[in-house]
Amino acid sequence: MTRKNMDILAGIGFFAFAGLLYIASGFMPTRDGGIAALNTGFYPRMLAIILAVLSVLMIIESIRKQYVQKDVEAWWTTKAAFSLFAVTLVLLVLYPFIMKFFGFATASLIFITTLTWMLSDKSHRRPLVIGGISLALTVIVYIIFKMILAIPFPQGMLI
Repeated sequence: MTRKNMDILAGIGFFAFAGLLYIASGFMPTRDGGIAALNTGFYPRMLAIILAVLSVLMIIESIRKQYVQKDVEAWWTTKAAFSLFAVTLVLLVLYPFIMKFFGFATASLIFITTLTWMLSDKSHRRPLVIGGISLALTVIVYIIFKMILAIPFPQGMLI
C-alpha cells in the first residue's frame, strides 16, 4: 500500500472518529435554561467538526497528490524540526502538571512564552514582544473564562 493510499485511509478513519465524537458529545450532560455554548458537549462537538473538515481536506490533498508529483523533502526529516516537535510534545505533556502546581494563569504564561520562544526563528526572537503576547493571551483567556463565564480554573501556589 502506498503512502498516498494510507493517507486516504487515515482521512477516512479520522472522519469516522469525528462522527463518533460528535454523536458521543450529544450524550454529555447539559444545563437547563443556559447558553448552548456553555454546555459540556459544545466544545467536543466543535472539535469534531474541525476534525471532520481537516480529514476531508486530507483526503482531497492525498487524491490531488496522486496526480501531481513533487520531490520535496519532508519537514520531519531534519534534526532541528524533529527537536522542535519533541520540545512541543514535552511541553504539552508537562503543562497539566505545571498547572496543578502553579495554577492556570501562571502555567499558561510559562507554556505560551516557552512554546513561542522555541518555535520562533532565532533572528526574529524579541523577548518583549513574545512576553507581551503571552501575557495578553493569558489575560484574555483568564478574563473570558474565569471572570465572564465563571468557569473554575485549577488553583495552584500562584494564580
